[in-house]
Amino acid sequence: MSARLFRGAAQQVARNLLAAAVVAVVPAAHADLPAEPVTMVKLAPVDPYRLYIGDPAMGHLVDGRTHVLDGTQLRYLGLLGTGFAAATALSPDRRTIYVATTYYSRLQRGVRTDVVEVYSADDLNFQHEIVIPAKRVTSVPMRALSATSADGRWLLLQNATPATSITVVDLQARRAVAEVPAPGCYAVIPWPSQPRRFSSVCGDGTFATFDLDDKGALATSSVSKPFFNADKDPVFMHYELVGDRLTFVSYHGDVYSLDLSGAAATADQAWTLLDPASRKQGWRPGGYQLFAIEPGKGQLYVGMHDKGAEGTHKNPAKEIWVFDLQSRKRIARLPGQTAVSMNIARTAQPRLFVLSGADNRIVSFDLSGPKPPTKPLARSLPVGDTPAFVGM
Repeated sequence: MSARLFRGAAQQVARNLLAAAVVAVVPAAHADLPAEPVTMVKLAPVDPYRLYIGDPAMGHLVDGRTHVLDGTQLRYLGLLGTGFAAATALSPDRRTIYVATTYYSRLQRGVRTDVVEVYSADDLNFQHEIVIPAKRVTSVPMRALSATSADGRWLLLQNATPATSITVVDLQARRAVAEVPAPGCYAVIPWPSQPRRFSSVCGDGTFATFDLDDKGALATSSVSKPFFNADKDPVFMHYELVGDRLTFVSYHGDVYSLDLSGAAATADQAWTLLDPASRKQGWRPGGYQLFAIEPGKGQLYVGMHDKGAEGTHKNPAKEIWVFDLQSRKRIARLPGQTAVSMNIARTAQPRLFVLSGADNRIVSFDLSGPKPPTKPLARSLPVGDTPAFVGM
């Protein structure tokens, strides 16, 4: 036999042996695997620690989300798809979630439709939608863009076309019933003790107030004297309400409080977060939802950064400063956690929840002790794409 023929025969034998080995390891018949059961875990009842993290998903804005977390364990519970630059609000009893959002018939172009989507907080299931005028502002989520009235009857939505106005949605009749002009003013701030009244902050430093009739139409309006100088030191649009007391913080670190318990809003004397040394170092407030108030101890928590300048008002926190609201004195300086947003569970065992702009984690702090905590209680896994707001 020639060498060539020998090599060919040897190669054929090797192929046959390999084929036999493969056949030997493959079972003659495949046993059917049992079907994997699909189960759904029921959400724990809504409590004051439930977190709703607003995420506009900046890399794919037409597909925003709201992430739902259990604040006690910082465990991920689920999410809501919220469309394009949604504004989200909770009902006063926290049992219903309202999502004001925008859709286009061709995803990023085509016919625009604006709706309020209504979800049950008990199971995150969709309930119904309400079509609204295509005028609502599209923005990073913030408290000032949407809110329910104190009695839960009305949903108020900030518009910008760029003309500013407020859409009034009757949540009982499930329809938009009015548009309230608010030229030069921005934000929807419901009055806690007067369900038909809300206010906006105006570009000249004044405070505009609007009263609705029983059908949701504008009945009366009024404008206060200026309570801050918008040209020299504007206020952030984030606000905090404790009872009838409304609080703002300015870009340069002044604190403004207004009393909403009377016939008209009355402003307290402003005070500053900065002593001479911190002012010299350029400390300023910064972030989106940059401060929160714990009413039990009367304490203000605010994200601060040094070397502040024009345009640093969205900088994450280098430190979190804590102030006693009665004495108006700083009582603690905490690590900043690169916070861009924060909220506080207002319970007998309060907790501070901070959103880190560095890694999208939620960091919690136990505020029930006698002093502000220096160490976090827990950290979540990273949440979402570009989260910006901590709702509760």
